[in-house]
Amino acid sequence: MGEFIFKIAETAEELEEYFRLRHDVFVQEQKIFPETDIDHYDRSAVHIVAIDKSTGRVVGAVRCYREKEDTWFGGRLGVAPAYRNGQVGPGLVRLAVKTVRSNGCKRFLAYIQPQNVRFFERLGWKTVGEPVTYQGFPHQLMEADLDLA
Repeated sequence: MGEFIFKIAETAEELEEYFRLRHDVFVQEQKIFPETDIDHYDRSAVHIVAIDKSTGRVVGAVRCYREKEDTWFGGRLGVAPAYRNGQVGPGLVRLAVKTVRSNGCKRFLAYIQPQNVRFFERLGWKTVGEPVTYQGFPHQLMEADLDLA
């Protein structure tokens, strides 16, 4: 698989592809949301993309948003099916951790689907409490080790 650029989405085209990818993953493929995965957090979120250098296309997405003064949440981590090879997801998560840390984050949390808990543990995240139900699906609250950023 090729090389990737990990960056905050800035252009209208990057944001359009970012939201299209999220829709494809969370509405079409996983059916977590009936019509759209966009919510009120998207207005203030930092939207991060992975771009395939060879095609210029957005192939991965994640968002981060401030919940309280120094507590941020990550979410909507999605990778195009052909790119689920262990490069894009980790790159997105690492940039998200660096981004929130540089914005004064002291605690970075995310609700993770059970099948992805091991992936996050390998990136230095720890589980917090028991699983909860979100949008009708089980999710595990996890916290990043900000010292790894």
